[in-house]
Amino acid sequence: MSAFKKYIRKTPKLYKCCLFLFYMVRPFSPVKFFRVVSGYFRFLIDLIKYFKMNGSESFELLNLRPSLEDWTRTTPVDIYYFHQDTWVAGKIIENVPDVHVDIGSTALFVGILSKVTRVCSVDIRPLPVSLENMSCKKGDILGLPFNDGEVSSLSSLCVVEHIGLGRYGDPLDPFGSSKAIQEVSRVLKKGGDLYISVPIGESSGVYFNAYRVFDPHRFISMFQGFKVIDTLFIFEDRICTMEDYIKLDKSPYSQRMIVGCFHLQKE
Repeated sequence: MSAFKKYIRKTPKLYKCCLFLFYMVRPFSPVKFFRVVSGYFRFLIDLIKYFKMNGSESFELLNLRPSLEDWTRTTPVDIYYFHQDTWVAGKIIENVPDVHVDIGSTALFVGILSKVTRVCSVDIRPLPVSLENMSCKKGDILGLPFNDGEVSSLSSLCVVEHIGLGRYGDPLDPFGSSKAIQEVSRVLKKGGDLYISVPIGESSGVYFNAYRVFDPHRFISMFQGFKVIDTLFIFEDRICTMEDYIKLDKSPYSQRMIVGCFHLQKE
């Protein structure tokens, strides 16, 4: 990390202002344009070099397929989704429910689960794919297509924080997340397992129209009649349990993303 970035991150107010400016101008940012131009320049240089080499295949103009975003030092990965999806998948694979219901999590996560057990995926934007052992339903987390206490195993990863902010075309509602939690609680049976994740921080707040952040203790308290089975907190540079999170000096992470994953069970 450059010295300038380190300095900014040590100055919380400055870092917060920089983040605000970044997200406000990102839709108009010329950075991607210049990145594409430089990528094409490198592509053309490689093209000329390659077809001058002995043994290169015959050149056909219509066969060119510029791939300009893969010159990276490491494989790009969203560290938050990587850890939360693998953590929850491991728990579901261990429990092997007869049927698992997922609401709005990633398509890859749902598809892999279908190789272990029957999966029902519910989303306002239903998955346009089909697999054996997987069914996809168009549905709203504020009105799930299940009876009271019908579901024994349910996941919803990085979903409820968006509800009511209009990001995905849903109606604006300041109580969207609370209503989503109530609906998830309604459909789970006693003894049923819930796997859920949200951005967490020392205080609750909204980053309109992207997501809400929840204090972890307050978030757990929103699930009346549930007990905590396990937790995983994901930082950009570490993972830990809730017990370790409580002891951690969180000042360096005051303006940085932390995702809390919770395995809850309805009593």
